Amino acid sequence: MPASDGQGPVPDLGAFMAADTPEGKPRLGKVTAWDGEFVYLQRPGGGTVWTAVPSELRRPTEDERALIRVLTTPVPAAARPQQTCPEPPVVLSVDLVPSAVPTPGCATCALAAERERHHRRAHDHSAAADFRVEIRNHPHDVPKVTFPRERP
Repeated sequence: MPASDGQGPVPDLGAFMAADTPEGKPRLGKVTAWDGEFVYLQRPGGGTVWTAVPSELRRPTEDERALIRVLTTPVPAAARPQQTCPEPPVVLSVDLVPSAVPTPGCATCALAAERERHHRRAHDHSAAADFRVEIRNHPHDVPKVTFPRERP
């Protein structure tokens, strides 16, 4: 440990240290840097860097060292079971949505269906979907309630 400016010894880079907290649970960290005033530490296994004064740090106990070993030991990926036969491929239809069917005799629906086909051929599927929605929502029934044109 190199000596600091009267604040106590500074731990070596890469060493694990512990800092006692008011809650009673020590904070563990690996020394990553020292700027002359603060020691920069990172939690075992990675995480946010935190700072401490060198005089507040101590060497970890045996129990804390065991916890550090657990937190820093990489976990190997589970071995994948060998597939005896590959999964069949997913086949998608070229024509995702059927073309719109206009109501016979309705000029608005016929125009919307023509525009929908045009946009589908141009691969503008968003505009084609807008015209399909227009055909679906276009009213063809006689309204249930009619309001008089003049005010009472």
